[in-house]
This record gives sequence, C-alpha cells and structure tokens, in this order.
Amino acid sequence: MTARNDNMPVLGFIGLGEAAFHIARGLHGEGLRGIRAYDKFWNVPPQSDLVAQRAGEASVTLAPSLQALVEGCDIVVSAVSANLAVPLARESAAWLRPGQVYADLNSAGPQTKIEAAAIVAPTGAAFMDGAIMGTVPGLGHKVPTLVCGEGAQRFADVLRPFGMQLTVLEGAAGKASASKMLRSIFMKGVVALLLETVLAGHEYGLEDDLLDSIAETFAAGPFLEVANGLIARGVIHAERRAHEMDEVVATLRAAGVDDTMSLATRDKLLKIAAAGYKAHFKGVAPRDFHDIFTLGN
Repeated sequence: MTARNDNMPVLGFIGLGEAAFHIARGLHGEGLRGIRAYDKFWNVPPQSDLVAQRAGEASVTLAPSLQALVEGCDIVVSAVSANLAVPLARESAAWLRPGQVYADLNSAGPQTKIEAAAIVAPTGAAFMDGAIMGTVPGLGHKVPTLVCGEGAQRFADVLRPFGMQLTVLEGAAGKASASKMLRSIFMKGVVALLLETVLAGHEYGLEDDLLDSIAETFAAGPFLEVANGLIARGVIHAERRAHEMDEVVATLRAAGVDDTMSLATRDKLLKIAAAGYKAHFKGVAPRDFHDIFTLGN
C-alpha cells in the first residue's frame, strides 16, 4: 500500500457511477486519500441511496455541486456516459483553471474527445483523453487504460504509484479513444460472428464442434502470428472467399438462421477483392500484414 503525502493532488470524479466507484475504491485501498466526487443524484431519492452507499464504501467525500468539485480538485475526472462528455466539459470549463488536469474517461469516440479538449483548452487546464480497455468491476483501478493529450503524463505520474495501469500514448486527445473504438470492431464484431456461427451450428447439432475447430485455428501459434497470416492471405483470396460466403448465406437461409454477419462478410470481401490487393502482390500473400498499406503507393 502506498501512503498519501500532504502534497498529493486532490482527485475528484464527476459522476459516481460503476466505473468511478470501482476506481475510487481501489485507489483508496492503495492509500490515496481525500478523493471527492459530484453526482447529480447525490440528493435525489431513490438514486441518492446508491450514491451515498458507494461514497461510503469508497471513502469518497461528496461535493454538493459541480462547481464545488471542480474548484476543489487538482485532477477532475469525467466518468459519466458518452453523451454527457461534451456538455459536462462545457459546464466545468466555467471553473477550471491553469494547473488542473481535466481527465475524460468516458467511452466516447475520438471526435467527442477532441471537441471536449477544445472546450477545456481556453481555461488553461490540461485535457486528458482516457480509454478504459477492460472491465472495471472486475479489475477496479487496475483496469488497463490508455491515456493521451496534454494532461496524460501528469495524470499517470500521480496515479501510477497507486496501482493504476496507465499507458501514455504520444499525441493529442482522440488517439486513446480511437484505439478503444477501433478495438471494438473486433471485440464486438467477434461476438456477433460467434453468435451467428453457434446459432446456425445448433440447427445441425454442430455448435460445440464448430467452436473446437475455431479454437484449433487460433491456437496454431501466437495470436499475432495467426492474425498476420489471416490478414495477409485474406487480401489475396478475398474474391474466392466471397463466393464461398454465398454458399454460407444459402446454408443459413435454408436453416432459417439470420445471416446478417455472413452477408456483411461477403460484401466486405468483395470490396477487398475490388481494391486490387491480389494484383498488387502478384497473387502471393505478403509475409507481413503491414505491407497491405503499400497498396496505391
């Protein structure tokens, strides 16, 4: 446990929802003292009961207003919902001052973070774009988090000693959130693909066999090596595989299973084929998937 000293900047959360609660509780457990929070429901029953309970468990002092929180903290963390990121940055800007860090941990896209950063900039406070890359209830304050922007390094310097797993990315606000959004292409997309696969497989009594087969493919080597091969060969064989997906779609329709993801895969493969990768690489898969970025150069 790391002891807090008297010169430690005061940390305050806008919103004491699930993420802020678990992070604050974890930081307190590591020895960080004086954590504050403002939640708009702090005095609005019945939500106020949960806010008070969380504040008590995390040893967080509740502020009576957003102004009181912002004026009383050195690091202000916005941890609400994405649609409130910009409005709260705009409201907080009235009380922000030079020397503060305004850290936006909301699950919002890069354009939202860039807009919020532009609002904060004239106040003299340093904006930080933070992207939480894991599950907060399970990992708490140790959840892997990407941070970037003017205030990222100071945020990391203050909170890493208390166990936060922070990776500082070079660049302005937007980069960390872009990483989170783009990662979701795979992480959310693979869930939809798996569901379509097992639902169709169930019609043929094959759901477990299919997952075993998929597992064998991804266990063929380190993930980065497997991914490299899938991407490199995928751009070469896109047209043939698109035609194979027509048969997949026909199979799903015969089984009465929704084919949304398979149709999208076919259409994406057709676009990849039309882009000209096969001709560019003369029909031979590149050794390194990074080579696909040379198309058109």
